[in-house]
Amino acid sequence: MVVACLFVTNVAFAAANDLVLAPGNVSFSTNVVLEGKSVRIYATVTNASQKDLRGVVRFFDEKEEIAGDQPVSVLGSKDDAVFVDWKPKELGDHKIKIVLVPFENPDDNLANNTVERTITVLADTDRDGISNAADPDDDNDGCLDDKDSFPLDRAECLDSDGDRIGNNKDTDDDNDGVLDEQDAFPLDPTESVDTDKDGIGDNADLDDDNDGVSDVDEIKNGTNPKLADTDGDGINDKEDGWPLDALKGRDFDKDGIPDGQDTDADNDGVLKAQDINDTNLGPVINVTSNSGKSLPIFVPPNTSIEFETTTSVDPDGKVVKSEWQIGEQKIEGPVLKTKFTSMGFRKIAVKVTDDKNESKEKVFTVLVTPVFLPWLLITALFLIIILAIFLVFSYSKRRQSRWERVDGYLDMIQTVLSKFHKKK
Repeated sequence: MVVACLFVTNVAFAAANDLVLAPGNVSFSTNVVLEGKSVRIYATVTNASQKDLRGVVRFFDEKEEIAGDQPVSVLGSKDDAVFVDWKPKELGDHKIKIVLVPFENPDDNLANNTVERTITVLADTDRDGISNAADPDDDNDGCLDDKDSFPLDRAECLDSDGDRIGNNKDTDDDNDGVLDEQDAFPLDPTESVDTDKDGIGDNADLDDDNDGVSDVDEIKNGTNPKLADTDGDGINDKEDGWPLDALKGRDFDKDGIPDGQDTDADNDGVLKAQDINDTNLGPVINVTSNSGKSLPIFVPPNTSIEFETTTSVDPDGKVVKSEWQIGEQKIEGPVLKTKFTSMGFRKIAVKVTDDKNESKEKVFTVLVTPVFLPWLLITALFLIIILAIFLVFSYSKRRQSRWERVDGYLDMIQTVLSKFHKKK
């Protein structure tokens, strides 16, 4: 009996003139609602009777209606769907209410005319469709949130001094008291000045003016460590023999004579009148043979030999060119490879030039001769020397014997004269 009664009741209920808005007939276009994004809300109204019925559906965000009334006209036992587009204005939870309002139907059951849902609107600062909770760069400024001091401000990323003012707005990023526009190191609170523009702040730089003289030495010398030319005479302090006297100038060789008065300013042995550059030391020539060996005195004929200037140096620059000359033949390069076919003395000249176009020249002579001949000459010379020593020694000995006899004769004469004198 109970079952039968329930069945009769439900049939009677279904037959009533009733428009129904069931909770299952309300849906949203997305399960994740983000700020700045529109969401479509769907509502489907069912006519539970055989009679055509009309009404409106109203959508509310809290108490604010969304998009006005949405009319429905539902045939008997049919459905009619409506929708609205909702763009949340605030983050957080929103109570969305959908209300079905039937027209002139006193039989309508109001209990099935309202559906409520709580929707959470998530933050999406950069409007990229990814919630801030899942987005590694919330403000889409290219600076990841874990390194961004202002993850929700696309105009800022860094805050070097931690004053909560982004570097883009902060006029003193490192908070050292020097404005960024005047600070050579705007992100380093320990530095602000770079006198010589070498990328090292003056506090850490051992030579602030980069004149080659350390700041400590400049203070000892009385020169200005932040001015490369203390006396303003156009000569760097390191090269100025009198850095505190503008009337004097450079003393390249440090001999106490100003270069203008020094007849050999670079002390290279070449007087100013003949020196192409009197403040350039020029190259120092060193000639070797066959990869570093000393120069030979004798060279066998028809034998290849190499002469090199590769070990030549320039004390204040670098060697850039070597030129060789043997007779009329001229060869350029640091290595001379040659072969002498005829015997005799051969003069070789080499000119070495540095990067300031100053040249030095060296001339040397080798004797082209068979290998055995030099040793034969040396042996003959040795024998001549030994013979000469022997002859000198023998002559000296004979000469000494003659004088001894003369001395004996003189002694005898003196003895006779002494006796004669005593008799008288």
